[in-house]
Amino acid sequence: MKKAIIYVFTGTGNTRRAADFIAQALSGFQIDAAVWEARVPLNTAPDPNGFDCALFGYPIHAFNTPRFFLQFVKTLPSVRRLPAFIFRTSGEPFGANSASSRSLVRILRKKGFIPMLDRQLLMPYNIVFRYNDALAKQMYLHTRDMALVIAYRIAAGKKQALRYAPWAVLLTYLFRLQWLGAWINGPLIHADKGSCIGCGHCAAMCPLQNIRLTGGYPCFSHRCAMCMGCAFRCPKDAVRLGLLDGWRVNGEYPFEKLAADDGVPPTYIDENTAGYFRLFRPYYERTYREIAAVKTELAKAAPAAAGRRTEAPR
Repeated sequence: MKKAIIYVFTGTGNTRRAADFIAQALSGFQIDAAVWEARVPLNTAPDPNGFDCALFGYPIHAFNTPRFFLQFVKTLPSVRRLPAFIFRTSGEPFGANSASSRSLVRILRKKGFIPMLDRQLLMPYNIVFRYNDALAKQMYLHTRDMALVIAYRIAAGKKQALRYAPWAVLLTYLFRLQWLGAWINGPLIHADKGSCIGCGHCAAMCPLQNIRLTGGYPCFSHRCAMCMGCAFRCPKDAVRLGLLDGWRVNGEYPFEKLAADDGVPPTYIDENTAGYFRLFRPYYERTYREIAAVKTELAKAAPAAAGRRTEAPR
């Protein structure tokens, strides 16, 4: 059985869920995938040379790969023509996000990886505003199906042409100002002492170890990636996001519960969707066709594969 390593950066857990879906889907293609979250300290990362391929997953931050994830990838040992596959999550499917992996691809190539695929997956916002239950459910189920598509592409070994529009590349450079913004805003994040219970959950989950408990309350420093995990996952909604507090979203999406709840429709965006979310329709229409095509191909291949397994040796 082939082996894959999935390196993933996650703050609120959305990208980790996508990574787990992909790992599960890869097992159906006889590929054993291990998932490793990029966290400080970075020297515990598995060596990619011990695997047949490597996957890199991250949430898109201001049209870019998070700076911390780029720094992490730079610490990996060089490889010799190891296939690499990228997946990235965001709350919207717009073309402005299309070049977010460009810097990551360049680093991977310098390390000796062969970037084979770069796919965007949709998961609900963890900042600005909260998505409703029906949309969160659709995104969760759709990402699960897209994990099958990604696993199918990985197993097939087909290389995707990675091209990035100049205007989208320009956006990545312009919005790297977010990296400085995170450094400035990090120390402005604080806990509301009237709500905080000093549980230390935020400090324990921070991937950059940017939070420490002082006097029973969390204290935030400059090493912030703006992953929003501290505010989003705080059990008491006590974390205040400094200059960005007006965009604070609190409370994890109950994806598994929503997926099992027949009272929540599985489709929020369809041909009748109007307003802002109408702009999501092209992405879903295109990828639903791709999902259907892959499932059809797998259904056709299943009888032949079963026949090969049961055929008596000659």
